[in-house]
Amino acid sequence: MTDHPDHPPPAVARAGRSARLRLAPLLLLAALGACRTAKLPPPAADAPPEAVSTLDSAAPPDSAAASVLLPGNYLSPLTRLQRIEGKTTHLHVDEVRYRAEDARLFQCSYTFGVLDAKDPANISYQAEGLKHTVPDDKRTPGCIHLAWDGDIVYTTHRGNISNPAFLSGWDIGKTDPADASGKKMLPEQLPVLQEPGVSYEGVDVADGTIYVAIAGQGLGVYQRDPATNLIARVGSLGDIGSTWGIRVKGTLAVLTDLGGDLVTVDVSDPTAPKLLGKLAIGGVPRGLAVDGTTAYVAAGSGGLVLADLTDPAAPKLLGQAPTPGTAIRVDYAKGHAFVAAWNDARAYDVSDPANPRLVGATRLTQQATYGADAGDVEVGRPPVTARTLGIAAFEDFVFVGNWWVLYSYRLHPDRQAPNVLIPEDANTIDFGPVAAGESKTVPLEITNQGTAPLNLFNNWVDGQAFTVTPKQVQVAPGDKTTLQISYSPVADADADASGKPAPQGTADPQAATAAEAAGEWSTLHIWSDDPDYPVRTAFVTANRPGLGIGKPLPETKVALLDGGEWSTAAGQDKVLLLAYFATF
Repeated sequence: MTDHPDHPPPAVARAGRSARLRLAPLLLLAALGACRTAKLPPPAADAPPEAVSTLDSAAPPDSAAASVLLPGNYLSPLTRLQRIEGKTTHLHVDEVRYRAEDARLFQCSYTFGVLDAKDPANISYQAEGLKHTVPDDKRTPGCIHLAWDGDIVYTTHRGNISNPAFLSGWDIGKTDPADASGKKMLPEQLPVLQEPGVSYEGVDVADGTIYVAIAGQGLGVYQRDPATNLIARVGSLGDIGSTWGIRVKGTLAVLTDLGGDLVTVDVSDPTAPKLLGKLAIGGVPRGLAVDGTTAYVAAGSGGLVLADLTDPAAPKLLGQAPTPGTAIRVDYAKGHAFVAAWNDARAYDVSDPANPRLVGATRLTQQATYGADAGDVEVGRPPVTARTLGIAAFEDFVFVGNWWVLYSYRLHPDRQAPNVLIPEDANTIDFGPVAAGESKTVPLEITNQGTAPLNLFNNWVDGQAFTVTPKQVQVAPGDKTTLQISYSPVADADADASGKPAPQGTADPQAATAAEAAGEWSTLHIWSDDPDYPVRTAFVTANRPGLGIGKPLPETKVALLDGGEWSTAAGQDKVLLLAYFATF
């Protein structure tokens, strides 16, 4: 796979088994030249070109009908400032944290890094590619969570099948005397702490004391010896769930429990932490941020959750907002909560804690490559979503940690704009087997999660085998619509000498049977006035060779780790869940 850093251009599509390439970029230019711009305020002078939706009426090739529904002209509420690249562009970023006092950005990923973020549009690395040396380990892992205490930055790793669990860190106080800028750091790793059976998750520091969420063992409290840098445990509290995230404010520690709770702990005596209260918030709570007496929690499937900590012994639920993807981490700045929600990064106005309101969201993508062995064409597939796990914020600036690299954005909370949300499975919409002479229709739900009406002004599919209705539709903010995609087997043999498909209804049944046997595919084009993604595509396919929807699962045998064997015959007439996982 290769990174796809910018907004995806209209895809070059291939339909059926033919090589009928749609020159979508040229169509886009034609649309721009012939557009009838809606009478809306002109773009702001500081808006980057990609933040403005300027598409207007356009029709697919060979279409005589002009658009009736016209797109609006909007500016994106989240404007990208920079794609931050260092020595590598495949980081798998986990936590991102911003330190306001020196405008530094810290990131945990495959490696640990420190960045100068004084200018959010021109961020640069001061230290990068740092890996931890762990006793009896050869992989030298990065980190998952981090926290700082001056020039000491603590790092943790939960451990997995490939990496050990540890608590360590870096002294970033030294700079390279040979570096003329004086910015390049020479970090030194702290000694590693490993305790039998302990998994280290979120970490925070208060008054020189280190607080760590240690998964099923609750809360661990540690101190570092300044003379030796050795870290040792000084206190703990168990039986509070499987902890993941932690933030400490004064004598109050707030933790998340993967079981669905927010936990408050009195740490006025770090050697003897005391449980204060719990609040059931649902979902799978992970990252959190605390501002004043309000906690903001990324609660997995539970979305964004706000809790009142005025009485730490009895925290109360304030409000909640769903996220289409899994909410992993959250930060707070200037009246807004920012959520890393796997599928995208999201900004919410939380001035009314009972009703968090989405202001904007940005989706980052990568272009996947598919070869003949996958039974698919090598072009025409839409870019896939690249997961987002980390986020940090300061004032109106947002720092996003993506699977590949870091990005910086600026939030414009007063901008109103539509935001199109399309299900992830649009990457492959499989109709399954459809016999010659039959047809099948599959729905595709489209949501406008933005703050202005969304105009889908041009929906169309390459070729003759697949069709879509409606061609145009307006979706109010917060509402949904459904596109109906239909398929009837046809074949390229139906094309005339010019290469143009024969009119509908004139297909040769024998050719349709051949198409059924060979499989067909096409590209669904969705043109809208979403300022970030005015052109979206979906890959549609039917009668695919090999495994697919509606086809029998062939007999398969799998060797189990315990030495046993499992076969698909054991699941006959049962629903089987096929899943995969990876460890990092």
